[in-house]
Parts: sequence; structure tokens; C-alpha cells
Amino acid sequence: MKFHRVYIEITNVCALNCGFCPNKSTPARTMDLALFQKIARELKGKTKEIALHVMGDPLLNKNLHCYLDIAAEFSHKVSLTTSGFYLKLHDKSTLLHKAVGQINISLNSFNKNAKKMSLEEYLKPIFELIDYKLEKNGSEFINLRLWNLDADNSEAAFNESIFNMLYKKYGAKVYQNNNRIAKKTLVHFDELFNWPSLDAPIVKDTKCYGLNAQIGILSDGRVTPCCLDYKGSVLLGNANSETIKEILRRAAPTANALRNGIITEELCRRCSYRLRFKEF
Repeated sequence: MKFHRVYIEITNVCALNCGFCPNKSTPARTMDLALFQKIARELKGKTKEIALHVMGDPLLNKNLHCYLDIAAEFSHKVSLTTSGFYLKLHDKSTLLHKAVGQINISLNSFNKNAKKMSLEEYLKPIFELIDYKLEKNGSEFINLRLWNLDADNSEAAFNESIFNMLYKKYGAKVYQNNNRIAKKTLVHFDELFNWPSLDAPIVKDTKCYGLNAQIGILSDGRVTPCCLDYKGSVLLGNANSETIKEILRRAAPTANALRNGIITEELCRRCSYRLRFKEF
């Protein structure tokens, strides 16, 4: 089996308080480099991409370059997802490391946190990173995420302010059907979604990409079927004491059930994100 993406949470710390993320009750953790190296080795050739997050912001790891060096050692392409607040903690050469295939910046983090900075100040290092990538003709994608669409269009004013600043900076007129800013630099739109919870209502059975196109590995080594199980409620095993191959072999019946729309795990039964998936 080859996954489309494996989510590896190198830290569960974010330091923000965005309303669209669930409240975390787990202690702050950072994945040990030795464990990350073990996981990266065992995943070699088994995934198209690794994403260095589940709940945390990978840029809070000051030694991010060490994780990226290990990823490159085992020929992994990396996806970084960040709020954008911590770009200045790293050199641009680290952020655009040879292992990095794309950087996702969640712009909607800005207006969900009380920060003593203007939107212009927030966007400045983001624009500097984009400019650096364009100057060196980098092959990386930079995706500016506005995952805040809803039926009430409640974030329209904030989004419009982003569009205006992108037009002023890059001359790009952005809207939902025209999201290109520059070469491999895009605004990515999506709807708000609810994180699965054991307190949520049960959702009808549908096929799911969990354990088929993706898995999640939390910062303490616990392996879960997908990136939304941030608490490890559906525990498949632990990469500290087992190999990924052993864990996946034991989880094969669960993977087959999810692939066929047979939802048995309690958290999965209450996950509305499944409704977004089409046939696969």
C-alpha cells in the first residue's frame, strides 16, 4: 500500500487559540528526532508526501531543519502547514528546504486571535517568503488558505481585505474561481468543518480515506487512521514500540471496512468530514 499523505505531528504545540480548532487537553509534546527518523525510514517508498502536523505548528520547532534533513535522507517530500505567525523563526532557506514540496499558510488564523499587529505586519513575512521563492524560481507551492467559507459568508470582509492586499502587492485579482497569485502561489478556499468528537451525533456510513489514503502519527508515536483523530481515540499502535508495517498489517481489517463504507469505530461514526469524500 502507498499512501497519498502521512501526517506526522512533530509538535502538538501551536500557541494560538483559533476558534476553528478544538481545545487541546493533552500535554505539550515534541516528537523526538530519533523517533522521527525511525518513522521516516519505515515510510520510505510508502507515501507520496509527509505532512509535519496534526494539531501543532511545525514552525515552532526551532530545529525544524533537522526534521527536514531526515525527510530528505529518506526521499520524502514534505508539506508544512503553519499559521504564518512563526515564519521569522526560520531562515527562508529552511522554509524552502529541498525536502519541502509545499507550504500551507492558514490566513484565517489572523482574525481568530488577539494579536498586537496589523494585517500588513502579519502578511509582511509571508510576502517576503513568496518573493524569495519567486526570485529563486522555486518549485515549491505556497498555498494561502482561507478555509473559512460558510453559508452566511461571515468572513467576507476579512477575505476581501486579503484580496485587496494581494492585488496591491502582486496585481492579482483573487476570487474563488481565480485563485492564482503567481507561479505555484495560490489562494486555497474551503469550507469550515467540524472536528470529529465522541460528543457529536452519528453520521451515516460513507467510504473514508482514513487508513487508505492517509494515516496520522501523533507526537508521542501513537498511530491513528487519519489526521483528524488528534486525541488518538482510534489507536492502531505506537511507532515507538512497533514498526509501521506491523501496525498497518494489524489494522488491515479496519482499512478494508473504511474503504467499503463500514464504519465501526465510535469516533469515525461521528465524523462528518467523511461526507466530503467522493467515490474512490
